[in-house]
Amino acid sequence: MAIRAFLSFVEEDLNLVNLFRGQAKNEDLDLEFDDYSIKEPFDSNNSDYIARGITNQIKYSSLVICLYGPATSKSKWVEWELNKALELGKPIMGVNLYSDGRTKYYPAPLDGHPRLTWNISAIVKKMEELTQ
Repeated sequence: MAIRAFLSFVEEDLNLVNLFRGQAKNEDLDLEFDDYSIKEPFDSNNSDYIARGITNQIKYSSLVICLYGPATSKSKWVEWELNKALELGKPIMGVNLYSDGRTKYYPAPLDGHPRLTWNISAIVKKMEELTQ
């Protein structure tokens, strides 16, 4: 059975997010990633359309993984995505993309939910636990 993971992240971390995708797919787990890249700011005229698209992606996902770095806690979209996942009853977890101490804060909705460092085996194990 595939674990459909919606990835929540900011554009500044896209290179690391792509590395994460590659590593996760190389593990012995049937992973299927969905992500909905945000191309327009949160306060744009198209925010309702974007929100509907993201909501549909989250509805069909098994869980939401927030891949966070230094700028993520300031993102209105990431916070909105995590809150929408919780509203829809989806498990959420966070992965700190940087181990060098530069990430001082994580998005507020992750408080009380699993937050891991970048260890793909531990992340995959937690994903399995959360989706059983």
